[in-house]
Amino acid sequence: MARCSALNGEGKPCGSPESVVDSESGLCWAHQPGGRARLVEAGRKGAEATARKLRGRGGLEPGELPELRTPHDAQKALDIVAHAAAEGRLPQRQADATTRAVREWLRAYEAGVVTDRVEELRAEMAKLKGDRKLRRVK
Repeated sequence: MARCSALNGEGKPCGSPESVVDSESGLCWAHQPGGRARLVEAGRKGAEATARKLRGRGGLEPGELPELRTPHDAQKALDIVAHAAAEGRLPQRQADATTRAVREWLRAYEAGVVTDRVEELRAEMAKLKGDRKLRRVK
């Protein structure tokens, strides 16, 4: 038995091994009529199987992490992630990615707090300078 007799998208021989070539048509299952639809369906089934497998491994439930509004929320989120990883409910790569995201949020939050405080101090200084000018005029 020979390899698939069809040409691929680049105009070169398909190259599928004999094990997937139909002896009657000489075509692999991807190049037989309806092959594209079968490939799409196989991909869909594979994605569903992967999703089922990942769901079976655990992970975090939707809404399990708190919405990040304060550093205390970030602390709670990191605690949940740490426990889920330690219990084996959350794969280490996901735990690492989530931890990095929470830490970046915390950095941005802290930068915002510092910026707000600087603006408050500038406003207070401007007010004090204005008060001093008024006292001098009198």
